Amino acid sequence: MTASATVLGSVPLDGASWLVIAHRVGSGEFYWGITADLLVLLWTALLLVAPLWGASELGRRRFRLWGLGAAVTAAGVTLAGKIAEVWPGHPLFPSGHTAWAVTIAIFVVGRDRRWLPWVLPLLALLAVALVLSHYHIPADLAGGLAVGLAAGYGGFVLMSRSGSGHGAAGSGLRGVDLATGPPKDLEMP
Repeated sequence: MTASATVLGSVPLDGASWLVIAHRVGSGEFYWGITADLLVLLWTALLLVAPLWGASELGRRRFRLWGLGAAVTAAGVTLAGKIAEVWPGHPLFPSGHTAWAVTIAIFVVGRDRRWLPWVLPLLALLAVALVLSHYHIPADLAGGLAVGLAAGYGGFVLMSRSGSGHGAAGSGLRGVDLATGPPKDLEMP
């Protein structure tokens, strides 16, 4: 399909808009796009469910609020990057899907490292889905990764150091204390 394709015979589609509208049901791009969108919902559910497992003393509600706040911040930064078109000629840079997922992944793994074997394949599947659906190119994903790492790390550190002593070094946080590293009892032999 070319950038000058039409939908319904009369509406010209130029630029990135045709990517979203022109996916025909039954095409590979359509199904990869659905997969990418469902994975974003899965990441959000993971942030809400992850605190139910693990021995962390970090409050569940507080963890969820900080995680969602950091993910919304990452999404806002990616939206601002698209509106301001920080990379001229690339209106889809950076990837909001990637930034959202990476931010939540940092929170989930930061809370309990045992999530790492689950998080990495889900991030890889999201990356493949975003590229095969033609939502993004790999450079967009790299931009989303950078935003997600910054928002996730920054949010997790702020959460760990703020309020009621939860998450401070030595408080029993079962995961990675980003300031001092993993607790000794979680290190691999």
